[in-house]
Amino acid sequence: MTRYAYQVRDASGALSTGVLEAPDLAEASRALRAEGHVIVDLREHTGQADPAAGDPRPGRVKREQVIFFANQLAVMVDTGVPLSDALESMLEQTSSDAFRYVLRDLSDQVKSGQDFSTALARHPKLFSNLFVAMIRASEASGTMGKMLQRVAEYLDQQRRIRRQVKGAAAYPLAMLCFCIVVVTCMLVFVLPRFEKIYAGKSAVLPLPTRMLLALSGAIVGYWPLILGGLALVAVGSYLYFRRPEGKILLDRFRVYAPVLGKMYRKACLARSVRTLATMISSGVGMLEAMDIAAAVSGNTLYARIWTDLGARLEQGASLSEEMSRYPLIPRSVGHMVAAGERTGRLALVLERVAQFCEDELSVSIKTVTGFIEPIMIVVMGIIV
Repeated sequence: MTRYAYQVRDASGALSTGVLEAPDLAEASRALRAEGHVIVDLREHTGQADPAAGDPRPGRVKREQVIFFANQLAVMVDTGVPLSDALESMLEQTSSDAFRYVLRDLSDQVKSGQDFSTALARHPKLFSNLFVAMIRASEASGTMGKMLQRVAEYLDQQRRIRRQVKGAAAYPLAMLCFCIVVVTCMLVFVLPRFEKIYAGKSAVLPLPTRMLLALSGAIVGYWPLILGGLALVAVGSYLYFRRPEGKILLDRFRVYAPVLGKMYRKACLARSVRTLATMISSGVGMLEAMDIAAAVSGNTLYARIWTDLGARLEQGASLSEEMSRYPLIPRSVGHMVAAGERTGRLALVLERVAQFCEDELSVSIKTVTGFIEPIMIVVMGIIV
């Protein structure tokens, strides 16, 4: 028996894929037709995984490649190139094996009559719910080129914000790691030499000196136990913070942490509001936009807020009035949204709110970075 990979449509036109066993290709074809399917593709199964089954492509596709894909595809579609031809052209030009795998699948799906948004949804690790929803809206309105450009701009903006936040957090983390390495080297290599000198002295050493020498002796004498304990703590923390209650605790700490918490709140709010603005201005329904804003917020607390807001909007509540109930959303944002609701220009107001939040985030990142540097210097001085 030979295994054959197939792609078929049922009586309603829905596309499905799978693998079956048959003595030969003709028998596999007869078996599929006997079930009432229309065969789109049928070939011998080579052992490679189906692209729809979790996107097991070789290698990893970078975020920059997805942004370039959206930009280039937008230009080609706007200039009148058919979508299938544009995908084939990009397939020939790409130098990435991983992305070529994805483009080939997208091209095959489009050629078989599948909607482009449905083909994108087969690769959820690359194309987010927002990406798919905006393309689905553009298919209904006939504005795919414009929508692809908007998607590219959104992804590029989110990448810039993510880099800013990571850059602001990288400096204090690097300084903290440096402090830990310096102190450990002092306790393990430097202080034991002084202990030999002090051993011959009859004078009583000061308490801080005795404490440091005792700590140094404990590290040198029991380092296997200490490393084992640290490893257990690290593994336990990793497993706990992967659980729902652990994620909530970690996200709560991020939001309310001193110094960095304010910056983190602005980053989550800017990401969510930008998503809402982009979705609504693209013609996506408010409830679906709320669900996607919750998914991309990056924090369980903010995800709950947008989910709750969506549920209340479904009951007929006002977005601006409901926003005022949550301390994590500044009152100024609620006031601006209220103005947008009154004038019927909610999408435009949300765009401006998102820009305001992103500008505030940039200022906050610069302030936090400038504030952390002297703090870390003082901390290192105290340690020394």
